[in-house]
Parts: sequence; structure tokens; C-alpha cells
Amino acid sequence: MKVARSDQISVSQLTVLNTSMILGLSILTLPRAASEKIGTPDVWITVLIAGLISILLAVICTKVGQRFPGQTFFEFNQLIVGKAIGIAFSLVFCIYYIMMAAFEVRMQAEVIRQFLLDQTPIEVTMITFLAVAAYLIVGQLNPIARLMEFLLPITYISILVVMLLSVQDFDIDRLRPVLGEGIRPVFSGLLSTALSYSGFECIMVFTAFVKEPSKMIRSAIIGVALIIVLYTINVIIVIDVFGVSEASTLTWPTLELIKNVESAGFFLENFEVIFIAVWLVEIFTTYIISHYIASLGISQLFRIKINYVHVGLLIVIYIIAIYPSDLNGSIKLGEIIGYLSLITAGVMPVLLLIIAVLRKRGHTP
Repeated sequence: MKVARSDQISVSQLTVLNTSMILGLSILTLPRAASEKIGTPDVWITVLIAGLISILLAVICTKVGQRFPGQTFFEFNQLIVGKAIGIAFSLVFCIYYIMMAAFEVRMQAEVIRQFLLDQTPIEVTMITFLAVAAYLIVGQLNPIARLMEFLLPITYISILVVMLLSVQDFDIDRLRPVLGEGIRPVFSGLLSTALSYSGFECIMVFTAFVKEPSKMIRSAIIGVALIIVLYTINVIIVIDVFGVSEASTLTWPTLELIKNVESAGFFLENFEVIFIAVWLVEIFTTYIISHYIASLGISQLFRIKINYVHVGLLIVIYIIAIYPSDLNGSIKLGEIIGYLSLITAGVMPVLLLIIAVLRKRGHTP
């Protein structure tokens, strides 16, 4: 694929795209998902270990992409594993990102209905969200990257500050004893926690657009490291405030945490509304990236103009998003996507790198 100069992105923009892709719904649900599996205050250890594994896999994704500068995942995988298997890989990748986009659309509508607009049909919220997103998507990658570059520092710092404000009487003793029940519970929740880091595999698509591919490894590490910091602080505060037992029963533990912010001394009230507003920006960015990658993949596979694919996917994504009958059905959709990410973010990159090295495909970075 020949990348137009107007679509090229810098290494810092790649970092922003990577972080924005990962940081979405999981900030609200990770404490519950991890607490359910682990059952001890050592949740934060699992989050750190899962983060380190994600960094390793992100570096592998980068190594694969660096061997094929100027080519996306949908192009270079066929050079590594052959046309038939490569097309199958690409289709799985596209399906994963289509489902991810639909999941983000549905869950933002569920949160808005529960906490902000309880009388507004979710169909209205979803259509409005998709309409706004469509305007940005047709502008292609460079405008998307520039918007993310502007939004991420604001949203990241805002989310961090609001979470820290929710700590009224932090007591480190509530996180003790460390490894009181041994190391086994920590590893029992590793899979569900690692799924919250999914999204970094987008690096394999965006390497084609980066001006300086040689500097991408540092970008991949920083992108995931930023998420590790936020996730770790999030689970530590939630577990300290609610305890493991209560955190595992809350649908949106982070939002329940934000409700505890006392407004004394502040000129603002209802901090959960502020948090949701900032969080919606991150959901929006995750959706945009997911939609763009799915469109790019379909466009390259079937030789269709990408803007036509953008429009067509709006309908497909809406249908998938509206299909679950309730919140439980939507959560089930998220679980399917999480396990699918084991293939797209784990199996595929490792397999592609090993085969590329053995078959001497691409350029050695």
C-alpha cells in the first residue's frame, strides 16, 4: 500500500492511537472482572503482570510490522503465511474490530441510559454517536491521529484526577496481606485481566503509516505503560474503598467509586457526570480506531473504496450493537470479543513473527 503523505503519522501519534485504543470500557469494569476471579486484595499485582505481558506482546506486534514498512497487517500477513491463511487472518481481524466497535457503541448507550438519560431510548443515543463518529472517520487517519493527540492528555489526566479525588481515607492496610493466600489467586485472574489490555495489536496496522518505523518499539512500550499506570491506580483505589467482595458485585465499580467524591471545598457536584463525560471521549476514540481498522481491512481485501466501506459498516455495527436484548447480553458480547483478542493480540503476532524469521520474510529491523 502506498501511503499518501497526508496520511502519515508521527511516532508520538502512534503512541496516542495505541493508548486510546486500549483505554475504553475496561476502566469501568476491570475492578469487578478481576475481583471476581482473584478474590483477594492482590488484584493490583495481577494488573501489573498482565500489563507486562501486554508490553511484551506489543513489542512483538511492532517487530512484525517493522519487517514490512509501508504495509499494513492485511497486506504483509499474506507474505508470511500465504494468501489463503493470510486472508483468513485478515477476516478474523476485521470481525474482531467490527465487534469491538459495536460493543463500544452499545455500552456507551447503556451507561448513558443508566446514569444520565434514563428516559432516552438507547437507539437514539447510538445513532447520534454513530453520526458524530462518521464525520471524523471519512477524514482518514491523519485527522483522527491529530484529534487523539489533542484529546488523550486531557482525558487521561482528568480521569486520573477524578479517581484520586475519590480517595477520602486511603488505608494501605486494606490491601494487606500481600499474597496472603499465595500466588495462585493472582494467576487465576490473569486471563480476564489481560483481556482489558487488548487493542495494542492495532500497531500492526498503523506501522504502514508511521514516518519513522525504527522508533516504534519505544512508542509501543509507552502506550501500554500509560494504561498500566491508570489501571493499577484504579483497582487499588476501588479495592481500598469497597473491598474485594463488594467490588466483585458492582456492575460499574469505578463509577460507584466516583460517586463517593465529597463536594466540600469544590465548586462542582456530581463528579460521576464529569467522569462519564470524559470517559465518553475515550469510548469515542476507541470506536473511531476500531471502525477505521475494520474499514481499512475490508477495503484492502476486497478492493473497495474505503469511504464506501465506512458507510456500510455504520449499518453493520448498529445492527450488531442493537442485537443484545439487555445489559447482560451486551456483557456477553464483550466476553466473546475478549477471548477473540487472544487470537488477534496473542496467537497471530507471535506466529507471524516466528514464521517471518524462519522463512526470512521482510526486512530485519
